[in-house]
Amino acid sequence: MEKLIVITFRDAKNATGGLNRLLDLDQLGDITIYNYAKIHKSGNSQFDLQEHKGPDVSDLPFTGAIGGSLIGSMAGPVGMALGMLTGVMVGGADAADTMDFDDEVLDRVKDKLSVDDFAIVLDLEEDNEVLINSYIEPLQGEIVRTDIAEQYDQYDDEQWDELNKEIDEEEKSLKNAIDKDKASIQAKIGKLKKERDERFEKMKARSAKRKKILEDRIRVFDEKIKAANASAKDKLKLHQKKLKEGLEKINAKLDWALA
Repeated sequence: MEKLIVITFRDAKNATGGLNRLLDLDQLGDITIYNYAKIHKSGNSQFDLQEHKGPDVSDLPFTGAIGGSLIGSMAGPVGMALGMLTGVMVGGADAADTMDFDDEVLDRVKDKLSVDDFAIVLDLEEDNEVLINSYIEPLQGEIVRTDIAEQYDQYDDEQWDELNKEIDEEEKSLKNAIDKDKASIQAKIGKLKKERDERFEKMKARSAKRKKILEDRIRVFDEKIKAANASAKDKLKLHQKKLKEGLEKINAKLDWALA
């Protein structure tokens, strides 16, 4: 299952060791790392983005010091990394939608990241949390996991249901309204329907972008599977199977949206 994972460490040695262990797991096919960023909190409101790699991170900020008056808060490069990686994961989510989820993850990470601590932000595929936990716990890393794609689907569903409920309530009140109030209620219904239509178009656009990302990743796995040794092939095929299952869900969502 694809997840956004943030791991915080107290020192550079453990942070580097933790990242290297995860990269080893990636090479073995036990996990699949799509993108990652390594960040150092060098002072109050000061962060260094030390490293970022992956096929989908071309828009991440350049390595170097970012902070002070430019950023001014913990949400600086960590938030930027989250924004870029979650955008990739869910298929080009816009700023308004990513804000709620980035804030939620940041709130869970903020208290764990003090001055001179390190954080690794990863977009990866894992089948079992125990494996990464067992590699990271000896290095005293603290892990925060978020299934971003699932949360966005839930968010879309909640927004859609809420708008439909509001429209239904306003239409009911319109039936019983006196003449002088009807125009304002109709205007409100029109506004809500426009908002619903905009939400619907966002859902379709995100699903279409997510579909392309999954199709590209499935093709990448085809090449990785061809080049892998026997023990890694089965693991890679399992990860690819999960991507194909995700693609089937996206296709079903698009079929519904276009019906």
